[in-house]
Amino acid sequence: MASSMASAGCSRPLEVPVAPMGFSVTLDGDKAGGAFVEFIEQVATSAGCRLHMPQVPRARLEFMFEQGDADVMLASTHSEKRDQFGVFIPLVQTRSVMVSLKGSTRPAIRSLAELLATPGLRVAAVRGFDYGPAYRQALDQLKDQHRLLVEKDPLEVARLLKANMADVTIMPASALYGAAVVDPRVSDIATNLRIEPLDELPWTFGGLYLSKRIPEADRKILEKAIRAANRNHALLNAYRRYYPAELVNAGTRAL
Repeated sequence: MASSMASAGCSRPLEVPVAPMGFSVTLDGDKAGGAFVEFIEQVATSAGCRLHMPQVPRARLEFMFEQGDADVMLASTHSEKRDQFGVFIPLVQTRSVMVSLKGSTRPAIRSLAELLATPGLRVAAVRGFDYGPAYRQALDQLKDQHRLLVEKDPLEVARLLKANMADVTIMPASALYGAAVVDPRVSDIATNLRIEPLDELPWTFGGLYLSKRIPEADRKILEKAIRAANRNHALLNAYRRYYPAELVNAGTRAL
């Protein structure tokens, strides 16, 4: 999909692969939408750049970014691995939490350590999601304990939770809500989410990555437009149009 056909400010169209992630990035046929897509389209219009948005699985998006085939990676958290390939621009503060369905009588879990020490609790994760070293180490241990299920996107995780094939997941609550609420097979769980912050996963920066392979002049144009849009809280305001206030408050706030 090509969008933002403004007068050329970038030397070439920007490759912005998109993968579904709640209402941060939505896909409807060949059309991409969601809070982050609205934001980057606003930025592209301001900067005079064109966007090409192929639809790919999240893990494929990560690979494309590492190979230099993606210029922008939307809806990202900061990580040392991604810093090898791009420049991170923080836009909001985000927090990943443990999400399950209400109704369970189990005691509250307040840390990854407690989660790992709770036998039998099955954890679903999304391939390509990365919330830092503590998260990755926990997934490795869960895999060793045969308690980890890895899926391609948040919708598949929502289906596992509803089918009682998984007990919990770790991601921004808004990502699970956004995936569930638009699919009639799982939409009933969207208002039945139990949210538990974990000590090892504090508030971090959420934003986007610009590839180091973007021509320097283009990257400067984009960075200027991105920072100008974010001074007006364009992304946070977009989130508030898509998500219930309690979910925004639980996982997203201004810098």
